[in-house]
Amino acid sequence: MCATRNQLTVPENFYRPAHGRTLNWYVRLVPPKALRGVAGVKEYRQSTGTADLRRAKTIGTRLIADKRAEWDKVLQTISAQATPQVLTEELIEHVCAQRAYHWLRLDDRGRFEGAGFDEQAERALLDLCEVTDRTMQAVVRRGPASPEWAEVLDLIDTWCVQLGYSVSRTDPRYPQLVRAYATAERQAVELVRRRFAGDGVATPAQPAAPSPLLSAMTEPYREHKARSTKHKQVSTSVSVWQKLVDFLGDVPLSSVTGQDLYRFYEARLNADEHPWSMKYAHGVARRVVREVFELALTLDMMSGTNPDTMMKALPRISSAEEATRRKPRFPFADDQLTALFASDWYRPDWAGPRGKMRGDLGARYWVPLVSLFHGNRVSEVTQLMTSDVEVLAGLPVLHLRTEYDEDGTSVLADIGVERSLKTPDTYRTVPVHPELLRLGFLEFAQARSKADGPSALLFPSSMPNRTSKQPKLGRSYQQAFLRHVQERMGLGKGFANHSFRHQLEDRIRDAQVMGQAWPVGLNMAYTGRKRQRDADKGQLIEPGSERLYGRGFSPKVQLPYIASLDFSRVKLPPPYAEWLKASGRAHDL
Repeated sequence: MCATRNQLTVPENFYRPAHGRTLNWYVRLVPPKALRGVAGVKEYRQSTGTADLRRAKTIGTRLIADKRAEWDKVLQTISAQATPQVLTEELIEHVCAQRAYHWLRLDDRGRFEGAGFDEQAERALLDLCEVTDRTMQAVVRRGPASPEWAEVLDLIDTWCVQLGYSVSRTDPRYPQLVRAYATAERQAVELVRRRFAGDGVATPAQPAAPSPLLSAMTEPYREHKARSTKHKQVSTSVSVWQKLVDFLGDVPLSSVTGQDLYRFYEARLNADEHPWSMKYAHGVARRVVREVFELALTLDMMSGTNPDTMMKALPRISSAEEATRRKPRFPFADDQLTALFASDWYRPDWAGPRGKMRGDLGARYWVPLVSLFHGNRVSEVTQLMTSDVEVLAGLPVLHLRTEYDEDGTSVLADIGVERSLKTPDTYRTVPVHPELLRLGFLEFAQARSKADGPSALLFPSSMPNRTSKQPKLGRSYQQAFLRHVQERMGLGKGFANHSFRHQLEDRIRDAQVMGQAWPVGLNMAYTGRKRQRDADKGQLIEPGSERLYGRGFSPKVQLPYIASLDFSRVKLPPPYAEWLKASGRAHDL
């Protein structure tokens, strides 16, 4: 019986200790950058007190929420924040209204909630009113020439921090804040004097908080995104939003305009360091920003309309400059593949790979070859289990899936990792390519199953470290292969594991000959692609809604087509058994 994905999913920030003295689940939370180095703030680790993952989710979620709330309070009380609070008309009005309210509320406590004011206390308070009135008058009248100027600015900054705002004296509206603060102080003083004169001056209601700021959406958006997105994509999305906060300052959500967003994208396109491409700015980044504002509107954290809809144009750069921003993704050429199979990577005695990859000859030999003939994403092959290679009705097939037998759940779930595929279209069962069978892939998989069971990872080096904060299947292979191709072979950027996928799709396109064309949609079913590449439009007919119905192409139907692909100009390594004999490790077969 296969476990469901929900049963196997370990939430972000949950883990089990590697020392093995307890089976209880723990939560781990890293403080925000703004709090790192602050006394008493450190990485949070806490046991949920239970080994039951379902109960642990409930308890751990509450622990995480409480800790984040605690850190939020600390953030509001420190003056050195990563992004100074941008002053707005609304914020200045709020800061000063709070100051006036503070004066009158303190007067209430002294006058009615205690013993009241005797003559000495009355005189002292009136003297304070006189000094305050004179000081604030001088500050407004004389500016920096006033003897009390520096002291008043310190008072203003301290008061803002007490309210949870760290303001900058270089803010264009800071002089306006000084004048408004001084006016509020003088008005409050006058009201207190009137009370001593016997007037029944009422204390106003406490001012309502100003509109939520951009930073108020960071954690709600992170939580919203984490429900349906992988950790890396969550981090990337939150990073985009943080860049907008850094650019505009922590202004109220409702104050952002389409012009603000235009300026932001324009600045990112022309940044001195790590400038964005138009594709990224107009695509990924814009989707993130639009999504955050939509969420803010849904949560009633802002009013009005999404500022993205106010942006009627997008900033642009030249086509030549755009080309330099794109990360190249090149297919392997036949001579490059031949060179790879003759390189140190295919020397069994080569001690170059670091860590786990040094001893996993199976991964070294088979992962590039499986990728060559199947055009899979590298994560699809490095997360394979021995049970994913199966013989059905006499035909060896390869299952690309996330499910696995219950016997294997403890191996991965215990360290908080699960198998994953990019999209539902990625799930597929395909025939093992005949060349892989000739090289001994089926025998290799059967030997691995016999040695470690049907739920063992096909390539042991794919298992993440138990202590990894972000465990990922196959990371050791991906990093080692990338270094070998780009650095040792000198192919440079643009060549990596994805180059196998691109070369296979090029072979499929080249195989479309009149009278021998592949059935509509077979290429996408074989490679696990949701949409057809631009390069294939006009060469391969894209399927319509019919691909959503039925079981799709069976492995038996696929086999003649994939077997006909031309790899004749690529010199392959010797079969696996012969290759191992040369290494003196034939027992690994």
